[in-house]
Amino acid sequence: MTRVRIGIDVGGTFTKAVAVDAHTLHLLGQALVPTTHHAPEGVAAGVVAVLRRLLERHAIVPEDVALVAHSTTQAVNALLEGDTATVGILGMGRGRDVLEAAKRTHIGDITLAPEHTLQTRHLFVETTHGLTRETARQAIQQLQAQGAEAIVASEAFSVEDPTHENLVLDVAAEMGVPAVAAHQMTGAYGLEVRTVTAAINAALLPKMLETARHVEQGLRQYGIHAPLMLMRGDGGLADLATMRQRPILTLFSGPAASLAGALLAGRVVFGVFLEIGGTSSNISLIRHGMPTMHYVKVMSHPTCVQALDVRVQGVAGGSMIRSGARGLVDVGPRSAHIAGLPYACFDPAVLDAAHLRLETCSPTPDDPDDYVVLADEQGRRWALTLTCAANALGWVPRGAYAEGHRDAALRAFHLLGAMWGMSAEEAAQAVLNQATARIAEAIRQMTREYKVPHDRLLLIGGGGGAGALVPPVAQALGITYTLPRHAEVISSLGDALAWVREVVEQPMRGHDNGHDLVREARAAAIRSGAAPHTVSVVVERDEQRGMLRAIATGQAALATPTHDLRMTPEEAQRLAAEACGMPPNRLELLATNDVFHVFRVPRHWWRAPRLAVVDVRGGVRFFSGKAHVVFGTPPHLLERMQHLLGASPAHFMPDVRLLIDGQLIDLTAVGEPTTSLLETIRTIVEPLDNKRVIAIVGG
Repeated sequence: MTRVRIGIDVGGTFTKAVAVDAHTLHLLGQALVPTTHHAPEGVAAGVVAVLRRLLERHAIVPEDVALVAHSTTQAVNALLEGDTATVGILGMGRGRDVLEAAKRTHIGDITLAPEHTLQTRHLFVETTHGLTRETARQAIQQLQAQGAEAIVASEAFSVEDPTHENLVLDVAAEMGVPAVAAHQMTGAYGLEVRTVTAAINAALLPKMLETARHVEQGLRQYGIHAPLMLMRGDGGLADLATMRQRPILTLFSGPAASLAGALLAGRVVFGVFLEIGGTSSNISLIRHGMPTMHYVKVMSHPTCVQALDVRVQGVAGGSMIRSGARGLVDVGPRSAHIAGLPYACFDPAVLDAAHLRLETCSPTPDDPDDYVVLADEQGRRWALTLTCAANALGWVPRGAYAEGHRDAALRAFHLLGAMWGMSAEEAAQAVLNQATARIAEAIRQMTREYKVPHDRLLLIGGGGGAGALVPPVAQALGITYTLPRHAEVISSLGDALAWVREVVEQPMRGHDNGHDLVREARAAAIRSGAAPHTVSVVVERDEQRGMLRAIATGQAALATPTHDLRMTPEEAQRLAAEACGMPPNRLELLATNDVFHVFRVPRHWWRAPRLAVVDVRGGVRFFSGKAHVVFGTPPHLLERMQHLLGASPAHFMPDVRLLIDGQLIDLTAVGEPTTSLLETIRTIVEPLDNKRVIAIVGG
């Protein structure tokens, strides 16, 4: 029996689905339908329709489906279009924090986009002497009377004690009111940011809950009882229960799915992923084998939600050409899809059409009448697009999804060139230059910002228009490019094959035990649908925000591929060397286990010696070269740790990181005395019997 993983990406124009063999990871089939923005069920109707088409076209029986995962632009679109619920904020505080808590939870209306705001209502309850269920019920009723459709419970210091927020959630559930607690968004301090994040999340709840219900009903209708998961904006999957609670995590899930798919094509140390859609293009960066992340901002409002740092450009494969009295005006932002027109290069009828001429149009009523279209005497019309320009110039690789009829494209650009006083090729080149320059500059700006070495950069293309724009952009940047197989459905592949991901944060406090944070993150990933034996956790410090962050990833339960993810020391050495910009033979392997490989990197030009840690998924992390690497069984490691820590001055405690069973546990922020730190380490490693453990101490 072939177990099948299904990935579905809800794009702005099309909803695409793929079926993948869960064991071999080979693509079994794909299907496509227009995205159903205006259906009564919303985009859920398209998800169900494309699922039905995929099952029927490729004879997949429901019992063989192991997992269904999808990404969606719904959360982003809801914010851009102001399609959000009115949120009632129940602020709470006690003792000396009452006045400050009342101020910090009264955030007012949130600007989402020009002419769109998220409306909030506010009610504050003092909880110095506790909170009763009846008080919570009355407060929710008062907020509902003011028009609130979803509730936020936000109390000062709830990250330490969420009792009152949880009580409000329980009462809201009894009343059938969608609700979210601020402490569910993050474990970080910062009442106002938590409240803003929770308010945006709550505003999405009613619409997202409705969509989830329709999709779940559609799956059950076809006899599919496999787990349904959604792509998060940080590139991981989460189950439906998590998304029902925190739909804000799906912001930018579409680009995240695409990047997840691109990373499956091969391990990349430094890369730019350029996804070319029909109307817009997304740019994201890979640095040291890992996607670059940032905290999402909604207009001027910071949130505590991490997602891929995605830069959007309003040019893509379907972008139409705008022409004026002096020639080229612009390319885009409207596309052939918005105008409802076919691409000229995709229709061989253009070659035989009689009396072809150029006209202009307004793709939407508010657009200028300067978008160029091709028309014939029969009233047929075609759009001149960037994809047409690339085909006319022969840029599109043979067999790429964007490959069209070059002669048809040249015939269209011959008319445009005549109008501009130039050849067809010159007209196509002018159009292509305008678009590629814009994308190339956005990539340069992003690589400068993240200090990514230009000479080691690889451009990875995805999306249906990748074959048209990625090659000329690569030439403009002077770098190499690659187009992964099935680039046109790369986002759906990313959905089908992504891993579950959960992030747990807490402020750095001297008494914290890093192992407890690891356990919490691991448990959260398992609750979100990860198979326990596949979960790994990395703990990192965010010095700027004073946060300790645990990131847990694991393969989806019931859909785990039979092959194990492995990396040889030789491949790890190559990746570490590439990240350092030196030959692999200069790196010395110090320690290795099933998940991590540790190398000593010698001095290189002005850079001091350092340690490079490569994980099984290709991520590369660097630590000080002054650190000691201890490798061995728990008894050996404890003996060496006692010596190293005992030799440190009483007022100075060295950094300690443990690499165990797929976990990178950072004990640096624990800040305990030597005896307590040793006891923490003993608690972590003693149950491991004779497994070989790696510790990085000092630096």
